Amino acid sequence: MEADWKVDDVFFILQVFCTFTLTGIIWFIQIVHYPLMRKVGKNRFLRYEQTHTILTGFIVAPLMLVEAAAVIFGVLYSTRWITDDSSELGGVLLLIIWMSTFFLQMPQHRKLSRAFDVRAYRRLLWTNWIRTYAWSFRSVILVFNMLRAFTS
Repeated sequence: MEADWKVDDVFFILQVFCTFTLTGIIWFIQIVHYPLMRKVGKNRFLRYEQTHTILTGFIVAPLMLVEAAAVIFGVLYSTRWITDDSSELGGVLLLIIWMSTFFLQMPQHRKLSRAFDVRAYRRLLWTNWIRTYAWSFRSVILVFNMLRAFTS
């Protein structure tokens, strides 16, 4: 059987893959990785934080960029996979994720890369819930849209 792939199919699959992967990563970071940061010890923390930031960026940045491209495509072009309302809500959630990343989490990581700071650590831990919930809601939206598309 020959596959009859369309551009919107590819973008939707990319969006699902990236969003689900990022949702899993953010939950792991929120529940496991960030809480363990306080157990590293002051002598090793700076190197640990700097390494964490670089290595996490290698994994997360490409996924976030592909996810953003797929969301932009979905907002600009109607597809059979996602309703316009869901596409717009997903876009708003993605905008919240990006704004939270650049204006809340990244500044805390910059402070922590210079020295362990309890306030910066706590702020990072608490503000990261914004991204955790936003990616989770994005995943739920995509699941409901897949169910709608497959049952119509």
